[in-house]
Amino acid sequence: MVKISTGVAFFDAFLQGGYESDVVTTIYGPSGSGKTNLCLLAAVRCVNEGKKVLFVDTEGGIAVERIRQIDPAVDLQKMLFFTPLTFTEQKAVLQQLPSLVTEHLGLIIVDSISMLYRLELGQSEDVYDVNSALGKQLGILVEIARRSKIPVLLTTQVYSAFDDRETIKMVGGDLLKYGSKCLLELQRFASCRKLVLRKHRSLPEGGEVAFQIVERGIEEKRSS
Repeated sequence: MVKISTGVAFFDAFLQGGYESDVVTTIYGPSGSGKTNLCLLAAVRCVNEGKKVLFVDTEGGIAVERIRQIDPAVDLQKMLFFTPLTFTEQKAVLQQLPSLVTEHLGLIIVDSISMLYRLELGQSEDVYDVNSALGKQLGILVEIARRSKIPVLLTTQVYSAFDDRETIKMVGGDLLKYGSKCLLELQRFASCRKLVLRKHRSLPEGGEVAFQIVERGIEEKRSS
């Protein structure tokens, strides 16, 4: 199985080589838990290995300064950014992605797949149509990963269940759960963050690794 680096050695070790190249991987967690940082680390590594990256930024959270902190020498010309402002624009961007797939493309990132979807749900009277549209967008990404062996990295927000405030659920729910072959949950604590493996084709669920966000990316937090 061909994998690509997460951009961090201890995450690569945790995932036994990195992100799988023919599947959709979804990272979910609360605000500030590190979702975008993980995306940027993978993107920088991919570019430094000679590939291009397609980055769909729906939250306006991508700062060139942060990318430069991770690697001041990274070639930003190899990162193609899309910034849809509505769910309709997100649909249009994802529909054109298949035409942008070339042998030079190494990674597709959507950060996040759920923000504009969530806003659309709040404004639409037809939940079925909105969910159907998200399902079709995920279908496009799954097909690219499977056919072209290009890894797709998604992030999504979380919310608490009404009947159990301790239970965290992904925005996008079953659509993302079944469309993603790898699910990674980020947890935020006062002293660190944790990455927990929730779903994988070949690795046991429940494994976790603690880390801290630093200027040049992230570093592992070891038990004292």
